Order: sequence, then structure tokens, then C-alpha cells
Amino acid sequence: MNILDKYKLNPNQLKATNHINGPALVLAGAGSGKTRILTLRILNLVKLEIADSNQILALTFTNKAADEIRDRLSSMLGSENIFPWMGTFHSISYKILRIFIDELAPKYKKGFAIYDTSDQTRLLKDVIKSLDLDLDQYSPQLIKSIIDTLKNSLPYDEWSIEDKNRKKIIETYQKKLEENNAMDFGDLILNCYELVSKNAKVKNYLRKIFKYILIDEYQDTNEIQFKLIKQLLTKEENLFAVGDDNQLIYGWRGASVENILNFESLFPKTRIYKLEQNYRSTPQILDVANKLIANNIKRMDKNLWTSNENGDRVELVSHYSDIIESEYVAKKILEYKEDFKLNEIAVFYRTNAQSRVLEDSLRKKKINYRIFGNISFYERAEIKDIVCYLRLISNPDDSVAFNRIINTPPRGIGAKTLQKMINLKDEGSNYIDLLRICLDSKVFSKKSEILVRKLIESIDNFLLNLKKSQSISESFEHLLVQLKYQEYLNDEDRVENISEFINVISDFEEATDHNDLSEFLNTLSISSSVDGLDSSTESVTLMTVHLAKGLEFPCVFFVGLEDQIIPHSRTHDHADELEEERRLCYVAITRAIKKLHLSYAMFRKVFGQTMPSGKSRFVDEIADSENILRFDLEKSEMSADLNNNEKVFHYRFGSGFIVQEDDDVIEDVVSVQFDSGYRKKVFIHDLEEN
Repeated sequence: MNILDKYKLNPNQLKATNHINGPALVLAGAGSGKTRILTLRILNLVKLEIADSNQILALTFTNKAADEIRDRLSSMLGSENIFPWMGTFHSISYKILRIFIDELAPKYKKGFAIYDTSDQTRLLKDVIKSLDLDLDQYSPQLIKSIIDTLKNSLPYDEWSIEDKNRKKIIETYQKKLEENNAMDFGDLILNCYELVSKNAKVKNYLRKIFKYILIDEYQDTNEIQFKLIKQLLTKEENLFAVGDDNQLIYGWRGASVENILNFESLFPKTRIYKLEQNYRSTPQILDVANKLIANNIKRMDKNLWTSNENGDRVELVSHYSDIIESEYVAKKILEYKEDFKLNEIAVFYRTNAQSRVLEDSLRKKKINYRIFGNISFYERAEIKDIVCYLRLISNPDDSVAFNRIINTPPRGIGAKTLQKMINLKDEGSNYIDLLRICLDSKVFSKKSEILVRKLIESIDNFLLNLKKSQSISESFEHLLVQLKYQEYLNDEDRVENISEFINVISDFEEATDHNDLSEFLNTLSISSSVDGLDSSTESVTLMTVHLAKGLEFPCVFFVGLEDQIIPHSRTHDHADELEEERRLCYVAITRAIKKLHLSYAMFRKVFGQTMPSGKSRFVDEIADSENILRFDLEKSEMSADLNNNEKVFHYRFGSGFIVQEDDDVIEDVVSVQFDSGYRKKVFIHDLEEN
């Protein structure tokens, strides 16, 4: 009896797990049992006594995946099999470097430290300052991104940096790391590669140990990771790579689809095993996924199928606005109370900023939710920063707001300078007064003085604009521009969050028809409160699609399928990036087990302005599937209560339709469903026929 018989593998799974020698590429489609195959292949090698557990190098992309495989093997084989060489690329590289650190002397010595992202950013700031360069012009975040890209792709001696100042920063940064006997995460793998590729003694030692090499999520490997593996392989090329080219969504991290597409040409003796049977989703969901991904050119031939029972068709819904879309999601979740537990439901979106309208709608309906892998919109650092700017302007006595914003963006005001400032504050002055007092008292350096004057000028301009009846949202946009706050962030996702916050202000203005800053802040405090949401109970999961990979949910909502969102606007002119965006959409679809809702909005707010937002080209690629159930809800949700389709125009809120509501009892006041997606009560005399 074959030792794998009891695990009830399908024919292709059995062939893959029985593969012994030579290179193998396992194309494991979504939900096809990838982790199980990797685990059982290792079990087979050990049970047949082909390799000991310490002769197997198994590389994963997360500690969670490594722990899961190790735990499964422990229960199958017994605790004596500890698999010392199973882990992430970073952890295995660290282990090798620690053993052979003397071979890197004098560059590094024993006890070297590992710098995380915050350590890396802090060191870069120090380096930029030491070179007397402008932190705004040479953002630590941008330089860090350049360094990460270099370390993911090229050996140190092949780096080419055209900008002289950037080159100086990066060279100084690397020198500082060595002086501190420290490596960042990129250095771990790159230094391991350098060590193995240039030191024959180390390479030969490791090749004798690693009889078999296995890689999980092979499609996510970058150039340096691949180069390291090539160095560790013996002439037998016992490489067992498991991956799915259709799920490569980390190109921006350096992952190269070519590594999997060119596998056969790189290893001519390769055996390919295709795992196409999906054990997760309904046939209807898989049909839509297959129809979408077939539009990618750079992919290996593979078609998912399942013997699972038929389910409901995939719902594709168009909404008039993103607000109506989020309200629809909340409404459907409540309808599913009898069908799914809250923790069986997930809502996916392309960008972090999209969570805000969803959070607002879920809170209004008292639906418990959690943000997976991120924090709630109103808890994000950049949102707290800009709220504190508004709080200080509204209430200049707010010490918490003052302390948060005084050096954000950086103005060279450290703890000592701040204490000098506080010492000058008297009972009759507020914190904005204090800025002027400190200028008169020459508390600041010349550079800081210029920036503080700019801060005061920006606040004064904001207040003047409000006095002239300019909206809060417009005034605040001007304030942020003057403060160069978006430039300080230098991060597209965080800037999108700022745009979404301006939408929050705009929503308030449309609902109240005035620009009272204090009232807005009070409304914000109430609306952003999570009171009534119990973190100990079940909750709906909200997350970006990038974080959804590897997960599954019985019920999935994927919102915002619009051509500026997915595919993201920055990818439109790049064929390879468009294909990655399509793979991202494919990943979202294949997370669903039983029920899948896809939706998009016709209009979406951007920096407070309601803008047309056309449906994604990916929607067109799946729309004619017989397994798509399509609803166009631009008007159908409200068609029952339209009053003879009477179109009207409001001087502030724009075009809309008069609708009849149960509580419309106030004389001369009617309810209007505006094209922006808002329904408001307005005076008849403020309306014109349109």
C-alpha cells in the first residue's frame, strides 16, 4: 500500500507528491490544495527514507505557512522530525548568515542586528540630515523604496544609481549599517546570496546539506531569491516549486512572473504537474474567474474546475454612487443573517481609502466589522494628523492637537525646542498665539522660523477663506497644499486617504449646507466612534485584495470595480501591470466559497468632488457570462417612489428627482434624490425644473 493512499489524493495530486528526483513545477490553481501537496511530498521523502528532515530546505513566504506545514508534518511523523530548514526566505537566510558570519568579516561580525522598517527609515533620516540634504526633496520613504528594489533584484556591485545625491545617501546608509553591525531585511537575503555565490566552502557545505529544495508560492520569488536558490541547487536539481502564475500580485515587491513562465527553459528536465481541481468554490464562481483570467497573455495554460455542487450565480451590481454601493453592502449583510455568520463574510477593495464609506455604512447599521491587516480609517496616522490641524484651528487651546502637528511635517522642532515654547506660554495665550510669541522671542533656528511662519500664514489663510464663505473642504485643500502635507507623506495610499477625508468634509457640507468647522469636528467625533461595535463578537472582515491572498470566505463582496481603481489608474499604460491588476481581481473572485457579489459605482467622490467613475474593463470581460446575474441599480432601487420622474435642480446640490417619503409632512418641503447619491429634504422654492 502506498503511504499516500489514505490521504485520498486526486490523480494529479498523487503524481506530484510521488515526484522524487529532478526539477518539478506544480501549477496549483486557487483552492486546489497547494499546501497539502507540499506537505505530503515532504512526508513521502521522509517516509521512504529518501531524505532526513534536516536534508530538506522548504521555503515559504510567511511564517504562518511554515508553521502550518511543520505542524501538519509533526502530527504525521512525530515530534522527533523538527525540520530545521523550514521557514521564510528571510529566516533561513538569517540562519545561514549567523552560522557563517565569520566569512563576512570584517564587514560583519557575530551578534549583528536586524533593522526593521522603522529602524531603516530612522537611519535614512539621520543620513539625509548628515549630508545636509532636504528631507522633502529626498524623502526617506522614497529612498527606502529604491533601496528595497535594488536589493530585490541585483547584487551590490551591480547597482546603478544615476542621481548623485541619491547615490551618496544610499552608499552612506549601507556604510552606516555596516558600522552598526546591522542589516535590514533586504540585506539578509542579498548578503546570503553574496556569501554563497562568492564563497565556495560555504556553497559546497550547504549543497551537501540540502538534498531537496521545495518552494511554496513560487510565483512570488524575486530575482535575488531565485539567484540564491540556483546557487544552492546540486547537479541533480532537486527543486520542487509550487505556485500559480495567475496569482502573482506582488510585482511591485520585485516578484517576477518570468521566474515561473521560464521554469522549463531554465530547468530543461522539468516535470510539470497541473492541479486544476478546485475544492473551494462553486462552478459558477470558477466560471467567472476563468473567463476573466483568460484575457491575460503572460500565463500558463490552466483551467480551474470543480465537482462541488452548483451554487447561485455571481451578482454584478452597478450603483449610482460609492455611498449607495456601501449602503447596499450593509443591507445585504443584514439580509444574510440566516445564511452566514458575520465572520464568514468579507468585503474586498483595491485601496485602503475605500474602507471609509464602508465603515460608515456598517456603523450606521450596527454591523460589527474589523479591518484586516490595517487599522480603521479614522485611526490612521495621516487622518489623525489632519484632524488635529482642524482641531487646533477650531480650538487653539487644544494642547493634544498642538503637540501632534507642531512638527508634522518636520519643522526642526524637537523636544528641547518644544519645551522652550511651552515655557513661554502664559494663561492668556492660546497655542496659535504661542507660535507668534516664540517667533518674537527668537526661539527657532532660521530654517524652523521660516516653516513656522508658513504654518501661521496657512492657518490665517484658512480662517480667512472660511470667513469669505468658502467651503471647509476647499479651504482645507489649500491648507494642505501650503503645508506640503501630501509631499511629506510621499505615499500614494496615504494621499488617497487624505482625498477620502476631504470627501468626509464634503459629505458634511452637502448634508448641512454650511461651513461650521466646530460642528463638523463634533459630527466627525460621533460618526467615527465605534461605540456599540463589540470587538469580542463575530465581525465582518474588511480588507484590500492584496491581503486576501491565501484566505477564503463563504460570502464575498468585491466593491469598486471601476477603471480608475482596478485596474489602478497608474497601470493603464503598462501591459504587464494591467495583467497583474487582472490577476488581483482573479484572486478576489477565487476567495469566495458560496456567494460572490461584484459591484461598481457610476459616480465617486475624489477630493470632495463627485466625478464620473466608469466601470472596470474587467467587468466587460466577464459581463456576458451565463453565470453572472446583473443588476443596474442607478435608479431601480428608488424607482418605486419617484414622483412621475419629475427632474429638478437645486442651486447647491445639483440635479435630482422628487421622491415621496412616509414622513414628508412639512409644508413646502420635499424629499429629493440627487444625482450625487444623496437624498435630502429641501424647500420647494429652492428648486427649479430641470
